[in-house]
Amino acid sequence: MLSRVADSLYWMSRYIERAEHTSRVMAVKLESMIEQTPEDATASWSRVIEALTGELTLDATQDAFLTTRKLAFDRENGAALITSLSMARDNARQVREALSNEVWENLNRLYLRLAPVTMDSIWVHTPARLFREALEDMHALEGVTYSTLSHGEGWYFLELGKHIERAQLLGRLLDVHFRGPRDGSQNTPKYFDWLVLLKFCTAFEPYTKLYTASIRPQKIAEFLLFDPEFPHSIRFSVDRVTDALARVAPGAPPARRAAVERLAGRLKASVDFGQIDELMSGGIAGFLADITRQCEKIHETLYASFITYGAETVL
Repeated sequence: MLSRVADSLYWMSRYIERAEHTSRVMAVKLESMIEQTPEDATASWSRVIEALTGELTLDATQDAFLTTRKLAFDRENGAALITSLSMARDNARQVREALSNEVWENLNRLYLRLAPVTMDSIWVHTPARLFREALEDMHALEGVTYSTLSHGEGWYFLELGKHIERAQLLGRLLDVHFRGPRDGSQNTPKYFDWLVLLKFCTAFEPYTKLYTASIRPQKIAEFLLFDPEFPHSIRFSVDRVTDALARVAPGAPPARRAAVERLAGRLKASVDFGQIDELMSGGIAGFLADITRQCEKIHETLYASFITYGAETVL
């Protein structure tokens, strides 16, 4: 596989995962506002903004309309939903030959549907509905990707992009809830915020089936960090990254493969043997930060090993 094709598939998958995550978080947040006081809603928006953009403050922090526009439709915001879809579409266009018609048509249709949307047009009705519909379209896109592409080397670059991005997004979302506010305020998550966090991760029903309706932060952390079977847990994504790395670039020299596989193995060991009791006693913020750093290191080494290496590396 050409490195440019691998690069585009990898980033297409990362941007689609980012867009799906943003759509889900925005839909849940807008739906939950009706059950929150203005103060709690403002604190919740601050956590959403930090989770999606990494910014501690935003001009529209206390205004749901402006914040939604910033996070969804502001093309100057690199973390906005429409920006992620645009970048995913651009990468897909460059590798049409590596995709099925169904994948391209679904992605293109989703982008063209959202591109002309304005906040004024959706805010007068039920704004969360647009994000729910976009989320359904992205689930359909994931389905046709799974069922119409050969599960070869290109497929595993798609898997790498999706699960590296998912692990980092989940890590940041968990961090802003479990670390607490960094602005010196007392806006710590309340019972309803923990319930919303589960919904941010599509985890409410799976969690209640395992732990009943007992909403406890420690159990939530254990489930979203270490459950090996739930698709939106960090451990699940790390397992998929490790598996995909074992299947990409089979013809690459062992030394280049070993570097990135060693990093993935180290990350897998940290989540396989993590103990929630130890983390909840004060180490969870450092653990989540370490997960993010290790994912970024895997990304950098993956690029150096399989995508951006020079001719002298081969020679």
